[in-house]
Amino acid sequence: MANKDIPDFMRGFDLDNDWGFTPVSSKPSDDKPAIDPKVVEGTNIELSKVKSDVSTIKSMMNEIMQIVNDKETVTKEITDEETKQKFKDIEKIVLPFLYNLSKSDEPYIHWPNRGPIIKAQIEKILKLTRG
Repeated sequence: MANKDIPDFMRGFDLDNDWGFTPVSSKPSDDKPAIDPKVVEGTNIELSKVKSDVSTIKSMMNEIMQIVNDKETVTKEITDEETKQKFKDIEKIVLPFLYNLSKSDEPYIHWPNRGPIIKAQIEKILKLTRG
């Protein structure tokens, strides 16, 4: 992408971060390939790991939403330089993610292995917000 195509608010951010999703022009096929039972035998462990990751992500998101609900309004003006820097660091995580999601007009997003990717980003944000 040419530098001139980047919105002003995205200048200075790392746009090369791979979030693991790809815009696609059509919904993934519902055709289910034939499955070899020998291949499936070991997937129960992987499936339980994915379920665990999803559960952890849901728990973290619920925790974040509870904090947001507890802090209904912010009345203090932010003047502390360390706090301003934390907000800038959070922007560096969130804005490229949202920008990459919006770059394509494709109606679907293919996003395999998103659990670990999202979990890592949540951990980065929590580290910034909670220390």
